[in-house]
Amino acid sequence: MTCLPKLGEKAPNFKANTTFGPIELSDYAGNWLVLFSHPGDFTPVCTTEFIAFTNLAPEFEKRNTKLLGLSVDSNASHLAWAYNILQITGISIPFPIIEDRDMKIARQYGMISDAMSSTSTVRTVFIIDDKQVLRTILYYPLTTGRNIPEILRIVDALQTADKSNAVTPANWFPGNPVLLPPPKTFKELREKVDNCNKEYKSLDWYICFIEDECNKCKKRISSSKQALGKSKSFMRPPIDTELNPATENPKCPDLVRLVGEYVLGNPRNIDPNFLDFVIYAFVEISSTGQLVVPAPTYLRSLVRLREVNPDLQVIAAIGGWGADGFSDAALTPASRYAFARNAQNLINEYDLDGIDIDWEYPGSAAAGIKARPEDRENFTLLLTALRDVLGPNTWISVAGTGDTAYINRSAEIANIAPLITHFNLMSYDFTAGETGERGQNHQANLFDSDLSLPGYSVDNMVNNLIGAGMPSEKILLGVPFYGRLGATITRSFDELRRSYINKNGFQYRFDNDAKVPYLVKDGEFAMSFDNEVSIFLKAQYVLQNCLGGIFSWQSTFDEANILARAMYESINNPVVFETELQDTFGQIPSL
Repeated sequence: MTCLPKLGEKAPNFKANTTFGPIELSDYAGNWLVLFSHPGDFTPVCTTEFIAFTNLAPEFEKRNTKLLGLSVDSNASHLAWAYNILQITGISIPFPIIEDRDMKIARQYGMISDAMSSTSTVRTVFIIDDKQVLRTILYYPLTTGRNIPEILRIVDALQTADKSNAVTPANWFPGNPVLLPPPKTFKELREKVDNCNKEYKSLDWYICFIEDECNKCKKRISSSKQALGKSKSFMRPPIDTELNPATENPKCPDLVRLVGEYVLGNPRNIDPNFLDFVIYAFVEISSTGQLVVPAPTYLRSLVRLREVNPDLQVIAAIGGWGADGFSDAALTPASRYAFARNAQNLINEYDLDGIDIDWEYPGSAAAGIKARPEDRENFTLLLTALRDVLGPNTWISVAGTGDTAYINRSAEIANIAPLITHFNLMSYDFTAGETGERGQNHQANLFDSDLSLPGYSVDNMVNNLIGAGMPSEKILLGVPFYGRLGATITRSFDELRRSYINKNGFQYRFDNDAKVPYLVKDGEFAMSFDNEVSIFLKAQYVLQNCLGGIFSWQSTFDEANILARAMYESINNPVVFETELQDTFGQIPSL
């Protein structure tokens, strides 16, 4: 290296021309700054880094932190590259890129490694605080792209240390405990000996953990704040109370479980107090990737539910069974990013929190849609384009199944997992295409039984997905708000209550192995459905297996919100709700 500025000293000042016009380092006084160099424009790794920096730019901005890029390319090259990224992805680079043709700044900051290249910069990162003091230096080789969330984490750690007069331990993230700095005098040592075990969680006098004050405002990306509050008030027992395994899994005690519904049709019955998210079904997709909202009044009605529950997340599902256009939209880079920009426009127009991709199913023409052998791989690329354009915090979910055919032919589960917020497991309709004896089985059984199709259960699907690489916390478990007899009969829960359950010759039964109810008539299996008891048991399965939550298809089949309330109470207040169920149904089966 030709030169290396020192940590803790004033960052060397400079003047430069950029894609935003002339700048001077001193212009950034009062702001934190991430100054980073890249080897060259129009190169693959650098392009991915600039997209990643852009996606997290709003998060840096929240931390009063500016971004500033640099390479030895000309300003004209920078502008052409930025415009090329905009054309391909729809992403506009929101920060300046320095022109450093004479390498003056690069050598001033030690960005040149002659052993690697004397004509381009390596991948350096300099974090400069609001007083223009250099706080962090990172170096990456030409071949290795930077981890941008790690750079953001370092900014968080530095700012937290400054604000709390503390230091951050290994693997620290915002909200985790921080450490008191080590004592500098014997007096301070004695004070820590006397106070560490009283005031702080201490391993010894020199290892004293304190709570990060930001812990109170910590939230998971794309989780409802209301759900977080409900989780703490209902599910977290006092510290001196024995843990009830029915209410919390010690493997994931802080996981926020979400409750939601798909809404097909008029949303007049929706009670947003029972829900963390609603999904409008469906936005239509054309063969050119254009998106059409067939009932905009209904979608806007869902958005207005935030007046009752400000934390309600409103999602638009694109596609659905028989919806064509996905194979074409996912086919090329241009079509993928065009679709992603259309999705962004949809979100902006209706003030949505995200989208749900309901492609049923990549690589399969069973629904009468166009399918290609490369759909499975293109599905991953389509989600990649969506994440690039929509940014890291926007809800992107996928509606899919967990059977082996879907995993082997439709979705690269391990590859799509990092790209999506949630996987909406359609763990129902197991007998949708069946007739005769095969249709006389459960359509959404939690476990296998004599009345289930071989290999089909919610538990099997969940384990298949986890085994294929989907994190359990991203899986949302779907439940049907309707009854089914194979491919021949479908009835809403409202119809079941009105005309079927213990009425007109239909008798209620409960399968203790499958953990779901069903109806018989004249001694034969007549209908498979879910009710309050099976939803409670499925919710306990969600809690005990560290799943991300539960949702229904779909809300208008439960006009009285009986099952919607069952989902909510089973997740957020299970002990009390189980007692209520026992008063109605008698002893509730255990898992």
